[in-house]
Amino acid sequence: MKKKLLIVGALGAVGRCVLEHFEKLPEWDLVGAARRRPDFETRANWAQVDLRDAADCRDKLSGLQDVTHIAYAAVYEKADVTRGWSEMDHVEVNLAMLQNLVVTVEDNAKNLQHVTLLQGTKAYGGHLGPFRQPARETDPRYMPPNFYYNQQDWITERQSGKAWTWSVLRPQIVCGIAIGSPLNIITAVGVFAAISREYGIPLRFPGGAERIGEATDARLIAKAIEWAATSPNARNQVFNITNGDVYVWQNIWPRIAELFGMEHAPAHPFSLARVMPQNEPIWDRIVAKHGLRAYNYKDIVPSWQFADFLLGYGQRPNPHHMSTIKIRQAGFNDCVDTELMFIELLSELQKRKILPA
Repeated sequence: MKKKLLIVGALGAVGRCVLEHFEKLPEWDLVGAARRRPDFETRANWAQVDLRDAADCRDKLSGLQDVTHIAYAAVYEKADVTRGWSEMDHVEVNLAMLQNLVVTVEDNAKNLQHVTLLQGTKAYGGHLGPFRQPARETDPRYMPPNFYYNQQDWITERQSGKAWTWSVLRPQIVCGIAIGSPLNIITAVGVFAAISREYGIPLRFPGGAERIGEATDARLIAKAIEWAATSPNARNQVFNITNGDVYVWQNIWPRIAELFGMEHAPAHPFSLARVMPQNEPIWDRIVAKHGLRAYNYKDIVPSWQFADFLLGYGQRPNPHHMSTIKIRQAGFNDCVDTELMFIELLSELQKRKILPA
């Protein structure tokens, strides 16, 4: 029987890369699900659905009777992104979205085999402060509210005694090519560089003190989702996943300056959330000048606040490291050069006329 993957949140930082990865695999049929329709060509069938609305899920997804696998990459974020992570209504909405989706599909797709969920370092309390390092999948939980815990508990209980299985992947700082995702640092970095260049000023790192970090290429997550979908070793298991190396923002900044043909200068810490929203007219000028795709400024970078968080502005050094021993021992061994990843993804956005070359 041919496999059919439902990619939920198919226009997000992870979902878009999952879609593009599986489009290259002819043995998979595809369905994309998101609130918006794609603004690009895809061979996937499409369901434009609001997961927060149970009736809309039943209306739009009940016909998916031949779905065998689900890649769940959808997430609801509040306007105040980082503060929202610790608020109970954030939990309630994200849990309801997963429930509405899985219940609808499971009730109609009688050959459902596997569901993959995405989490992250919030599972280790990374949004609250430093955590035990390296974080391991067996570590005890941290102080709720945390929608990861509610989703995982619910999917575990729902699956109990049934033929289908689940996996949870926990990446670190996901980097992809999606537009409209508040959790994608790549577009924020690219827009910041482009606006700096338009002003004729050098590229200066605006974040906090130097620290060692880890990241995960969304293209690597797509490969891991393919592995988890069919590997017996992934059934009902949680796995950390990262690129496999570490990076320091200050070491990457000169390479970004080179990509944009700019001078690089010493760091100048300031809040992007306070300053960058004022530069929307400059971005509009860049779009017209370079013939870029006319994305709204607030769509291409929905949250400068999240960029402040990831770049460490106003924070004490707070390194996050996760052990990836478990997933490697289970059979997934792909890795990515993180510094090269940043340049590749920014270059890809230039090729797609989303960022100026």
